[in-house]
Amino acid sequence: MAFNEDSSGSGHDEPWIQWFCGLKGHEMFCEVERSYIEDGFNLYGLRACVSNFSDCLDLILDRIGPDDSDDSHLTQSACTLYGLIHARYIITAHGLDAMYNKYAAKEFGTCPLAQCQGQPVLPVGLKDEMGADTVKIFCPKCQCVYHPPPIRSRSSSHHGAGAAGVDGAAFGTTFPHLFLMTFSNLVPDPLPPNSAYVPRVFGFRVHMSARQRNTPAGTVAAAPDTNNNPKANNSKSRVSMRKSSSSAVAAAKKEAAPTDAAAAAKNSPPNKAPNAKNDDGSAAPSIKSETADTSKPTAAKLSSNIARNNNNKTGGSNKRRSDGEESGPKKDGFLVDSSAVKRRKRQDG
Repeated sequence: MAFNEDSSGSGHDEPWIQWFCGLKGHEMFCEVERSYIEDGFNLYGLRACVSNFSDCLDLILDRIGPDDSDDSHLTQSACTLYGLIHARYIITAHGLDAMYNKYAAKEFGTCPLAQCQGQPVLPVGLKDEMGADTVKIFCPKCQCVYHPPPIRSRSSSHHGAGAAGVDGAAFGTTFPHLFLMTFSNLVPDPLPPNSAYVPRVFGFRVHMSARQRNTPAGTVAAAPDTNNNPKANNSKSRVSMRKSSSSAVAAAKKEAAPTDAAAAAKNSPPNKAPNAKNDDGSAAPSIKSETADTSKPTAAKLSSNIARNNNNKTGGSNKRRSDGEESGPKKDGFLVDSSAVKRRKRQDG
């Protein structure tokens, strides 16, 4: 708790609870009802958390005077005990009503975010254990947690430096959310999606690459972040797909090349060298390639072409036999035009 020897309870005439809530930085505390503290059921389990529990309870309930509690350690323990009691009280019906009045008066402060436009905040603790962390403020509009800003003290002669010394366990992790569930009419509208601040230079938005650190000479600069650029992602994926497909085709060709060569060597007949010899010592005839030279016309092709031409001239007088060979008079193995034979006979006759 934000308690020091200068804030000692000696010398004050007001009740201890009012004195405690009026200390510098304790503006977020509300006054717990005396009847709530006197009920032993509400204090179950707190005896093990505070030393001199009975003396601290008597000091809070003003059963002992201020002059009898000059011990600063006792006062510090009483402040810790009151914080634990306060965390339980503010989630009751009477405690929520007491905190409602403070929230309406903006005694907890306002949200430091400019987009929230002075939205009142609520105190919250990040831990329920004493000494773990200090109190924070929760904004119901932006749903964020902030450090408490400086708050003006209730005393006109003091300006509070905020609740930086107040333990977060005095408010707990449940209070702000239960408060908004109880008073649902106080829940503000959330921030619009386009309310985020956009950095600009001369009216132009700052690109993501401008936030990257300059890399020293000789090092490779990091690629710009294109998570928010779908076009860049699509082009990048296309390039990677092309690279993977081309590499796969090249690998397939490389694997298929030796296989095709082996198959060709297996099917082709072995050619002997020009100077090779047989087993008896005679020269072996060289075997020429069986691949025909298609650039030179063969006799079969010439005969078929001549027969086709003769057949066209005679109107199909030369008929093809069933075995595929054309019938008709031949000379030197070639078909003779029947019209030419008749014409020569007439001349001779």
